[in-house]
Amino acid sequence: MIARDFFLGTNWHSENHYAQLTLASRNILDFDIPPGLHLALSHRPTTSFASSLALSALVPSHPVTYPPTPAPVLGPPPSPLLAGQLTYVFSSAALGLNSTKRAAAKDDRVRFKSVVQGFNVGALPVKPELRDEARPTWLAGERVDKSDYLLYGRLYAPAPRLDALYIHRLSATVQSIISLISVPSPILAPPLTWQPNDDSAAAAAASSPSGTAGRLSELEFKLLQDTGRWSTEYTYAVGDGMWGARGLYNFGKSGSGEVADVVAVDAAAALGAEPRERVVDEEEEMSTGLKGRWSAGGEVYFSAQERSAGVSTGVRFSTLPEPKGATTSAAGPSQPPTTITATLNPIMGQLSTAYCVATSKDSALGSRFDFNLYSYDADLTVGGEWYQRRGKRSEAPEPPPPRESFDAFGRGTTGEPEKRVAKGIEEGEVTGVLKARASTNADIALMWEGRLGDFLVSLGVVADLRLASRSVFVSNAIPQ
Repeated sequence: MIARDFFLGTNWHSENHYAQLTLASRNILDFDIPPGLHLALSHRPTTSFASSLALSALVPSHPVTYPPTPAPVLGPPPSPLLAGQLTYVFSSAALGLNSTKRAAAKDDRVRFKSVVQGFNVGALPVKPELRDEARPTWLAGERVDKSDYLLYGRLYAPAPRLDALYIHRLSATVQSIISLISVPSPILAPPLTWQPNDDSAAAAAASSPSGTAGRLSELEFKLLQDTGRWSTEYTYAVGDGMWGARGLYNFGKSGSGEVADVVAVDAAAALGAEPRERVVDEEEEMSTGLKGRWSAGGEVYFSAQERSAGVSTGVRFSTLPEPKGATTSAAGPSQPPTTITATLNPIMGQLSTAYCVATSKDSALGSRFDFNLYSYDADLTVGGEWYQRRGKRSEAPEPPPPRESFDAFGRGTTGEPEKRVAKGIEEGEVTGVLKARASTNADIALMWEGRLGDFLVSLGVVADLRLASRSVFVSNAIPQ
């Protein structure tokens, strides 16, 4: 979330990359339920600096993840009794972290939808631009270049682990990311005085971890480029010597080109602009299908150290977002926000298709079908989300019918109308969201996130019907 807020504050479209091709379905179906009990306290003394303290308890040493992944976890397992995390963030741009307190002003209160993952078709891809404060300036005849950056660090306790992240904006369309996970190598226990010194056994124990399972630290470099029409990403991981490249191309019209004229026409129609007069013999235009944009991309990676390689490709269709300024009727938007994706890994034979749609302003449904072309294993996952709002009453004067009276001669007169107040319920702010997921592999998950006083609370449960002992209950509280 920290990196997402930084990207928004520096005018970088983070969703216009191949890694985010299936973001819509992941937000609905792959919501994260951390096991155990968690409490997080965050504070922002300035607009560019923030700190956070998190405590965790009753965390299993080998938590169940969804979807199940064989990827190893770097570092030692977390402490099941009590563990802590201390985080510091510094950014050249103002951080979009607000307060969760009820007494905070409306503009300073955190927007609930900005801190939870949910379905969103995203904005039209446009060419990124620098902030006004980060543009080059001239001082005494010399050019002074400025750039946006983000520094992030997290220290774990009692586990000796350190996470670091550095984001640097090289130009308007190029950005670099350096991420680090540092875990010191385990120190061998000293031999007891009565045990014989066996140097060969110690050397064998020290050299026994090999490959990915024995790697404790990781350093990764990323270089991202985004031009609006297309985007690329180049990565290199030092731990296993993995090289990777990703690319995404957007078909059709970009957000700043001709599609702006189309959106302007749609906005004018939505705002009540008068249509042109139709010719007598002109057939009435029938709107069929969804209006949207197509995106296609792929990735390739290779590791000489692990002697492995991989490739994947994917395509996505997303409907056009509602234009700004267009009024939304009670029936909803002009077309349902929809996202359809399909990805293929030809080496592993894995095919995945997903369909997500917003059924209303506060609800969305999603489904995903995974199929392996070699083993014929299949899995169907369905899920949805529903946002809760706090309705607030508004008082608006309603003009009543004129009040009739009679004068001294018995003639009817119309007096001043009495002002009556009509009470109605307006749409309030979002206070919570309920998420549910079920799959044919007997995985069921349910989670609720919402406001409780000055806290943001998360309650969830994930269960495997084939093995009831894997069920995990979760409770989180995150005040800021």
